[in-house]
Amino acid sequence: MESQSLVHIHSPEWMIYSKVQSTRPMSTIDLKYEYQQINVHPADRDKTAFICPFGTFRFKKMPFGFRNAPATFQRLMDMFCRNLLAMAYLDDIIVLSPTFDQHLLDLETVFLKLKDHKLGANRSKCHFACSRVKYLRLWITSRGIEADPDKVSAVQEIPPLGNVKQVQ
Repeated sequence: MESQSLVHIHSPEWMIYSKVQSTRPMSTIDLKYEYQQINVHPADRDKTAFICPFGTFRFKKMPFGFRNAPATFQRLMDMFCRNLLAMAYLDDIIVLSPTFDQHLLDLETVFLKLKDHKLGANRSKCHFACSRVKYLRLWITSRGIEADPDKVSAVQEIPPLGNVKQVQ
């Protein structure tokens, strides 16, 4: 059983977002096929076996839905981001840099490391060198974290309550 759980987004490790005031360019990278990029150890493959009308099969890659898959993948991403100006929450990576030139170097390092680890990115969901990026349903800007205006507008459109009975 996996002893590591996923980091809550409001934990101190994720509050680093409040320090992005000095950050100008930001990029987000979405990984393709997240769990399916991790090999199941050959000795453990029989534990993944299943039977269907077409025969008995076992997984060579970690499938989505296994109990420990998120924690295993997050541990891989924590190791991946070590010593990088990047953070990852499962398959979502954010790269924060103080200058544009540094950002290009940071992105090059991240992409070389992705290549070394044989991890692929989903190009259509990646955003590069932006002053404002959407990450984990939040807007990250040089001013810090901002709520998604689309989500806030739903609350703002609620008509004001006129009396105590409406509040109840």
